[in-house]
Amino acid sequence: MNNDNIRYRYPLDLQLFAEEAPPTDPETPPADPQDPPKMVPQDEVDRIVADRLARERKKYGDYDDIKAKLADLEKAEDERKKAELSEVERLAAELDEARKKAQEAEERGTSAITAANKRLINAEFKALAREHNIPADRLTAALRLADLSSVTVDDDGNAQGVEDAVKALIEANPYLAEKPQPKHIGGASGGAGGEPDDKTKDQLLAEAKALAERNPTPDAIAAYTKLKRELS
Repeated sequence: MNNDNIRYRYPLDLQLFAEEAPPTDPETPPADPQDPPKMVPQDEVDRIVADRLARERKKYGDYDDIKAKLADLEKAEDERKKAELSEVERLAAELDEARKKAQEAEERGTSAITAANKRLINAEFKALAREHNIPADRLTAALRLADLSSVTVDDDGNAQGVEDAVKALIEANPYLAEKPQPKHIGGASGGAGGEPDDKTKDQLLAEAKALAERNPTPDAIAAYTKLKRELS
């Protein structure tokens, strides 16, 4: 046993005693263990590609029909939208025309009412001016000088504020009015015994009214209006 231990106590490298392998030629390429690639003929490649393209075309064969139908639908939708837009524009034009005509009619009506109110105010002014002793030949000048901006016409067709305008005019221009002349109501009738016979209020009003109706001048109307106020 001791000899065995002594024998293997020092390990040996047997490779050191082997013969050296012959050197390899670095220019010689190693042999390729794989087989060379298999070449496919060109006509076979063309056939494979053609088959693949044919399958793809068959898969999307109805694409052109679908595209054409979609184009028709889009065209129909565009025409429908255009028709709706045209209808809306036509209705808008008709509405604008109706509004324009209504506005014109309202303006004509307003102008007519304004003109009628102006004639009424002028007539009322002349009648009241005569009552306040403005002579007939001065009425036109008085009407031009008068401030009638505050005069209105109510719903019943009565001019309001004309008398105040006449008084303000006379106060600012006293030369327009003449001094009032006293008038006597009634008088001698020439009846029996020569005693005066005064007329009744109704008779005086009836005579003044008849005179104003026969000759509807501003003086006659003013006289009737003034007499009516005095006797009321």
